[in-house]
Amino acid sequence: MIPRLLPLFLVATAVAQEAATVRTVLPKPAEATRSFELPGRTEPIEQARIFSRATGTVKERPVDIGDRVKEGDTLAVIDTPEIDRQLESARAAVDQAVAKADIARSTAKRSAGLAEAKAVSQELSEQREASAAELEAAVRMAKAEVGRLEELQKFSTVKAPFRGTVLARRIDRGDFVRGDSATTAEWAFQLARINELRFAVAATPDVALRLKADTEAQLRFPELPGRQFPAKVSRASNAFDTGSGTMRVELLLDNADFTLPAGLTGTAAFKLAPAPGTYLLPNNALVLREGKSLVAVVDQGKIKFVDVLPGRNLGPNMEMTSASLTPESQVIVSLNAMIKEGDAVTANPLVAGK
Repeated sequence: MIPRLLPLFLVATAVAQEAATVRTVLPKPAEATRSFELPGRTEPIEQARIFSRATGTVKERPVDIGDRVKEGDTLAVIDTPEIDRQLESARAAVDQAVAKADIARSTAKRSAGLAEAKAVSQELSEQREASAAELEAAVRMAKAEVGRLEELQKFSTVKAPFRGTVLARRIDRGDFVRGDSATTAEWAFQLARINELRFAVAATPDVALRLKADTEAQLRFPELPGRQFPAKVSRASNAFDTGSGTMRVELLLDNADFTLPAGLTGTAAFKLAPAPGTYLLPNNALVLREGKSLVAVVDQGKIKFVDVLPGRNLGPNMEMTSASLTPESQVIVSLNAMIKEGDAVTANPLVAGK
């Protein structure tokens, strides 16, 4: 019986050792450059909500929405009679305090001379000196109050902090405004500088990691067909949002002719070189195992799995990025799910076009 079983054993061993034949392709380098398009929105380069620091009634409002103003231009004048009367009272208090301090200082000087002549006691002279110093301090306090009220009086004129366009206003002549309000809802004007604009995009990782300062882009807007606006990358947040998985990137574009309003939605088109190690491979070369994106290659007659990062799906082909792939790698397509890493295989290269 043993001689009969031996040939069967040898046949079974030969079958087990026979290498499977797999179809392979060579990776093709990705395009030298490719276009990435990201939606975004224009934003003012600088904007602020203007509040009133004075409480009173709006006396003048010389500007309205859409008006362009220069730094220091008057936006509104607030009638503040209470502050005006308080300032008059404070100035009178200064005069009163100065008069009292002058008399006290004069008395203190005479007392000091009399004390040296032993005509008055040293104690009385020191008391008069202290009284004079106290009244002189009262003068400084009164002057400080005048300065405070003068500053409040200046706040009755609301001025533009920078050159810009009035986007919104919430006050009109005769309205009552409350200065130094604790709520942010009581702003009077919204001012923005839009002669230069930001264009904010939410960049996916494959784009964000390749964008550098001054990377150029062309902006297009559906409302302005046939026109393109050049822009450059200015800054990025350098952090990916955990909810959307994107990074905020801002581009700057010139808007000296005020063609573009703030808040307009458009598209930024970038021409970017592919990431190093990016190749085109058939879709059926991608293998998903244990939550990883892989491709299988033939390495010295055996299966080897390589991690890849899938990119654009271009129909029959897909961009895949990996530091382990080369143009000479024999990548397996339509891999049998039963084949494991390390299994012996025979490569059968596919002919282009088949």
